[in-house]
Amino acid sequence: MASASIARQRLLTITAEDRAPRTLAAAPVEARAHEVTRPSRSRKLARDWGSGGAIAGMDARQLRDQARHLERDLDLADNALNVLVQNTVGSGIDVLASPRLPGQAINRDLALQLDDLWDEWWDRPEVTQTHDYGACQQLLARSWFRDGDVFYQDLIGFVPGLAHGSVVPYSIEMLEADLVPLEFSDPSRNILQGVERNAWGRPVAFHVYKQHPGDPFGNRLETKRVSADFMHCIANLSRLHQVRGLSVFASSMSRFEDVKDYEESERIAAKVAASMTFQIKKGEGSMFGGGDGLGGRVLMQDGAPVRELRMAPGAIFDDLLPGESIESLGTDRPNPNAATWRKEQLRAAAGGIGVSYSSLSLDYNGTYSAQRQELVEKWGSYLMLAERFIAMSIRPQRQRFIEACVLAGKVKLPRGWTLRHLAASTYVRPVMPWIDPLKEAYAKGEAEDRGWVSPQQNILQYGNNPTDVLRQREDWQQQAAEIAPTAPHTSAEARAQVLGSLTRDLSRSE
Repeated sequence: MASASIARQRLLTITAEDRAPRTLAAAPVEARAHEVTRPSRSRKLARDWGSGGAIAGMDARQLRDQARHLERDLDLADNALNVLVQNTVGSGIDVLASPRLPGQAINRDLALQLDDLWDEWWDRPEVTQTHDYGACQQLLARSWFRDGDVFYQDLIGFVPGLAHGSVVPYSIEMLEADLVPLEFSDPSRNILQGVERNAWGRPVAFHVYKQHPGDPFGNRLETKRVSADFMHCIANLSRLHQVRGLSVFASSMSRFEDVKDYEESERIAAKVAASMTFQIKKGEGSMFGGGDGLGGRVLMQDGAPVRELRMAPGAIFDDLLPGESIESLGTDRPNPNAATWRKEQLRAAAGGIGVSYSSLSLDYNGTYSAQRQELVEKWGSYLMLAERFIAMSIRPQRQRFIEACVLAGKVKLPRGWTLRHLAASTYVRPVMPWIDPLKEAYAKGEAEDRGWVSPQQNILQYGNNPTDVLRQREDWQQQAAEIAPTAPHTSAEARAQVLGSLTRDLSRSE
């Protein structure tokens, strides 16, 4: 028995020793499969900082503060936010009522009734009654891009102390990200960064400060629990299961800081160079004595040395001392290479933020084809942002508005209809600007004539309401019939000649 135990022990030892070299030899081979995974003195491997929620908890507050600093003190960052807001929501994403049952036509009477109520609510939709709905969208979108997330609360029906701004008893309250504390987490209640979630990760409530912590009298840091049925978060999320958003400047913030520091240094150098005018050359060193410092003579007045030469157009310096001459100072400022360096930095930063380089730098040089290509490629990202903003903000608010209209008796829900049928709407997004209006209008008209798009779609791309356009055209025709102005006569041959010339110009263009 003893010999059997000894033999078994030796076998286990030999087996372990035999496997160890193979494991050690296999590990480096696996790590060297990709060159980028091999660390070196010049390249360090990146580490994993945890989940998206963990990264947001570490950096969201500092990124938010730094982004606000850039908006205040750097015109480039302010312009980047303006471009994002302008191309995402513009003057405000309008909503046109299209109530209908599936597969049936739009109920025009209901649509006109809802549009009239919506136009009245648009003027004063929020609790302070300071902004119209277009300005509310701009503020929400700007906070979303700059801070990473922003919140709003639905207030329907009677609310103590609140007077709604229209006959529809519905208002929204906009809240900055500071009001939902990032540092408030409680694992026992499944609360992470101020957001309470269920077992599946869906937000069920938000814990909100009763007062903004940045207010002059914001020393009350008490929180209240607000159900997620009424409070909503518009967040810039880039990873799954991420709770709070990060600023769009996160990846390009260092580059913006470098551009800011470099431009400031160049401005100071240019100002110093502009202040230097000339120097007085005092001759050779043999002209000066050895024991009296630099030697030479100076002008004395009241026992104090005086030397002041004033520059003026046509000035003649006739009070130079013997051996002195005046030479102008050469300078290499402004730096001719500064603009090129700045251009390349902004080109890279524009991609990180999600705006076009031309809009960020206000540099619109290039051919029609180049500008058109840049606009078309970048407009897709603007549409993505607009769709996300509609999904997180405008569509839920529209549905709440319809619900409030029905509950208040302002709109009667037809038999067999649901709120979803009544809330069917068309969202008018910002229109892609035109580089050459004649070419764009000709292309849109050609597509409509061939039946590829409807007239309503073309009207919406102009940013107009098709119903309003029809009403205005009808009104214009009535006025024209009453006043009966003399219409200019244009022959069919002249129209054909103009159309042929336009076709040739388009075929020769880029």
